[in-house]
Amino acid sequence: MTEFMHGAGEDLRPSKSQRKRDMLALQELGRRLLELSPERIARMDLPDDLAEAVAFYHTLKDKEARRRQVQFIGVVMRGLDPEPIRQALDALDQIRFQHTDDFHQLEEWRDALVAGDQAALEEVTRRFDLDARQVERMAARAAAERAAGKPSREGRALFRLLRQALEKEKGGA
Repeated sequence: MTEFMHGAGEDLRPSKSQRKRDMLALQELGRRLLELSPERIARMDLPDDLAEAVAFYHTLKDKEARRRQVQFIGVVMRGLDPEPIRQALDALDQIRFQHTDDFHQLEEWRDALVAGDQAALEEVTRRFDLDARQVERMAARAAAERAAGKPSREGRALFRLLRQALEKEKGGA
């Protein structure tokens, strides 16, 4: 009868299930890389073989070939430390989330200004040091365009003014 030895002869390798979970995690990280533009990939300073595998994926049309290429990207990443790549992708996600939050905030300010919200006018002019009369006139013209059912050219101009002021504030901070 065969006895299993525990202790000194114990196998310290990860289980097959754990290796599979690790491989799937690397493939998922590779999928996140595939969502990036080629310019962004080039700026990430990836190892050549990984960058080539990602670029090759984008040339493939067949679904099965793409699936195999994702698996290959996982294999390539197995020989790398995935943490710097994960950190770079997380940083890009944070930037994207911040841009989305800024965009929504700008839309809220613009809509409030067009609706005639005095509190929004005071907040925007105080925060960005803008001319209150200019902002008020732009908002009034945008409201008139909106009421007439015309394309809101003035609303877009107001949005651009707010975006430039926010970018100036963030750039100067």
